[in-house]
Amino acid sequence: MRESASGLTLIAAAAVIVVVAVLAVGLSQGAPVPVTRVLFVGNSYTSYNDGLDKQLERLAPSIVTERVTYGGFTLENHWTDGHALQAVHRGGWTYVVLQDQSVTPVLHAAEFYQYGRAFADEIRQVGASAVLLMTWERPDAVAEGVTSGAIEAAYDGLGDSIGARVAPAGTAFAASLRQRPDLALNLRDGHPTPYGTYLAGCVVYGTIFGITPVGNVAPDPGIPVDVQAYLQGIAARALGY
Repeated sequence: MRESASGLTLIAAAAVIVVVAVLAVGLSQGAPVPVTRVLFVGNSYTSYNDGLDKQLERLAPSIVTERVTYGGFTLENHWTDGHALQAVHRGGWTYVVLQDQSVTPVLHAAEFYQYGRAFADEIRQVGASAVLLMTWERPDAVAEGVTSGAIEAAYDGLGDSIGARVAPAGTAFAASLRQRPDLALNLRDGHPTPYGTYLAGCVVYGTIFGITPVGNVAPDPGIPVDVQAYLQGIAARALGY
């Protein structure tokens, strides 16, 4: 019996060595590493300046992104249209970033909650996580009550309700406006300038990866290096870093 047990022990040890060797070979030959895949669902706020998806790819070159965006679309429009849902249902996503029309979360809160929750349910079913992209104050809608504070409250409320992360781009925009009103982040109708898209990209980057965007050295020829550093700092503070 003693000799039999010893033999089994040697066999087990040999098996472990073989497994370790196979793993080592796989790693040395560049075994596949899980890729972060991000789907953006929104409108022109997301697609402006070549797209927030492309901005995120510049900040994190290892990720893969795709977007479904139509001008002026709300989440309700996306739900009815069906193309965004088809993209979600293809699966394989790590995150799906949802951006509603700029005034809807404040002026049509019930629809914002209804379709935000509906999309989040579908996203969970394919094994992905929903991220809510908080938009920013647009000067031509302030008189209607669509302020930075109101937008922030709406997105944070929905995020808490459905258990989704919120990418606080609107919070970052407001902070930059207070600190550097000379640096235009958006047009009067709210569409982002290239600086605004870069800032929103830094916020989404920090939200998805859970790290500060400060120090990101990814080249961006459209944004001066000093402005990149400034906007990274604004994004980091909005994220709590």
